[in-house]
Amino acid sequence: MEAVAWIVHPAAGVALGLFASVLFSKRGRQWEAVAFAAALLLLLAVLGAEWDVHPAAGMLLGYFGSTAFGHWQKRWPALLAALVASGLFMVAGAGWMVFPLAIMGLIWLFTAGWSLVGRAGKAATDVPSPAELPEHAGGFSFGPWTGGKEAKEKERVPATQARRKEPGLKVSAPPAADPYTDWMRDSRLPGEARAQLVALNLRTKEALSHLHGLGQQGSEAEYLARAIREEYVPTAVGAYLKLPRTRADTVPIEGDKTGRDLLREQLDLLLDAVQGILDASLQAGGRELLTHQRFLEDRFGSADPHTPDDLKV
Repeated sequence: MEAVAWIVHPAAGVALGLFASVLFSKRGRQWEAVAFAAALLLLLAVLGAEWDVHPAAGMLLGYFGSTAFGHWQKRWPALLAALVASGLFMVAGAGWMVFPLAIMGLIWLFTAGWSLVGRAGKAATDVPSPAELPEHAGGFSFGPWTGGKEAKEKERVPATQARRKEPGLKVSAPPAADPYTDWMRDSRLPGEARAQLVALNLRTKEALSHLHGLGQQGSEAEYLARAIREEYVPTAVGAYLKLPRTRADTVPIEGDKTGRDLLREQLDLLLDAVQGILDASLQAGGRELLTHQRFLEDRFGSADPHTPDDLKV
């Protein structure tokens, strides 16, 4: 054992690099590669490099965080191999790993249960409603109080048409539906994307309202905030929803980034842009407030520090 002790620690460093390259690449979906890299680290730990299980355990936590949430069904063999490796690392000395691993397991159970509830609710809402029953063959209605077919036809006249017949009564069009409300309820969108859309909805409204309060209608900042809300965000969400549902979150589109990753990055960029607009408007309002304060200090400040009640005239 002492004869090979000089090479164990450098080999453990190389094995850690191999372990990281396996976990955070496409090979992380293959259980054989995950098992081989973990077994190599355990062997080196037995030979004397006991320290290598600690950074390897941290890598496994990052691997679980990036792989176990979402469409994990096709990756469960690799996840199972990583879970077995976690248990062996804890036996080899990384016992601290049990607490973050337990917390991640509880979060995973909660998100998986919530996803199942959402799918069940969507399936219940997709059930078609039964068709209306036809009249009897003889043409009689189902109750004498309805007045026959003529009364039914009168009841089917929309209320808007009846109001149009009244002179001097204007019928207002129904308000347009807010797409952000629909997106927050759309189960096709990932949970983190829906949370980003909630933030974008609130921040763009706040930015537009604040800019209007400052009298900056038609300014570049107001145009940018409105473009983010009404053009850039709908374009990003619409492009994601056009992707095939079974492939949008699993198949890479550019590099290792899936459609889900690209949507998250685009929404983060838009959130940063809106935050920049809010910060700039805060600075503008702050300058106006400071100018007014200097005017008040100059107009009503004390002429003599020993006589603070004297006012400048």
